[in-house]
Amino acid sequence: MNRRRRIIILIMIILLLPLGITFSRYVIENIKNYLMEANNFFFNSDKLVEGGITYGINNWGGGTYIDIQFQLNNHKNNILTSDADIVYTVEADCDETKVTCVLSSESGVIQVAEKTDEFLLRVTPIVEFQDNQSISVTLTANATSPYEKELSATFVITVGRRGIDYEIRDEEWRAYLMFNVTNSLETIIAKEAFGTYAVGDPVTLTAYQALSAADKAKCASIIVTLSFDPADVILDTTSEIMKEATFHTRTYQGVSYIDQVTFAMDQLQSQEVRFYKRDISIDYSYPQTQSTPVITFSAIS
Repeated sequence: MNRRRRIIILIMIILLLPLGITFSRYVIENIKNYLMEANNFFFNSDKLVEGGITYGINNWGGGTYIDIQFQLNNHKNNILTSDADIVYTVEADCDETKVTCVLSSESGVIQVAEKTDEFLLRVTPIVEFQDNQSISVTLTANATSPYEKELSATFVITVGRRGIDYEIRDEEWRAYLMFNVTNSLETIIAKEAFGTYAVGDPVTLTAYQALSAADKAKCASIIVTLSFDPADVILDTTSEIMKEATFHTRTYQGVSYIDQVTFAMDQLQSQEVRFYKRDISIDYSYPQTQSTPVITFSAIS
């Protein structure tokens, strides 16, 4: 074999070696998964996956804790479940100089009969976060017996509007969902012009308390806008917010429906808004179930 041919073969080996290693790992991993499933071992989650996954959560107000719910289970589908109890551990990794991360449980056993274990991760800020700032939290679950398997997920939690939190609470087969907004801001703005105030001007708490009832009604802490597709959800027009809300409509299947509603909220106030679902089999919970909310939120403060 001449020198040139040896060099060409050497180059091909160098180029193909990484592919061979990657392919070998792929084969080994698939063989391992096949053997575990052949022995009826299933260790899964509604959010964590083998190899990891990243979720974005953009509804955090940055001033209070945020909860992340997840579960671990021992089934592949409604029929196939593990034949043995699964021993596991769970851990949360986060920047402890900025937040505290507390798990409802850090270990356990999924019993054959129980099939699912529920968890809550509470992330609480210990420093001041501003709009658009983020914190990452990684959850890792390890099955240790009768087989080993690792599941993980990283949650990138971002402050949408500081001091304003929102969530969607829902469940499968329920006719409606609840959109909840919490405003922990103490700021006040003029939503209508009056006296010396123009629209959008800040009003101090002292000045606000001295206003007449009529002028107080022209002020708010935030102006919230909810946008949605009436093909998915329908606003409950008997809601308390509709007394003073403004709204936009569009036609869906020949009928006029509201697809955007805007309403004012006072400082340190929470508000619930009901929506009826077209498809009651869907759980629209956000951020617990859905990665993207079915209702878009925005606020002016």
